[in-house]
Amino acid sequence: MAERTELVQQRSMLVILIAPCTTARTAFEAADNPVDGELRADLAKMIERSEAELEKVSREIEQLA
Repeated sequence: MAERTELVQQRSMLVILIAPCTTARTAFEAADNPVDGELRADLAKMIERSEAELEKVSREIEQLA
């Protein structure tokens, strides 16, 4: 039970991380400022890694159910 609780907390933290990163990336893309290119790339990588981890954690939670 404790393991499931920890996984649910991890999943929640990932969702909290992904949401503002996605919003920030969208804002920087809309601004189309070339200075922000590196930041947009970093945000994209962070979102990609976080979404992959979110899928993994979600699968682990399902297996424990």
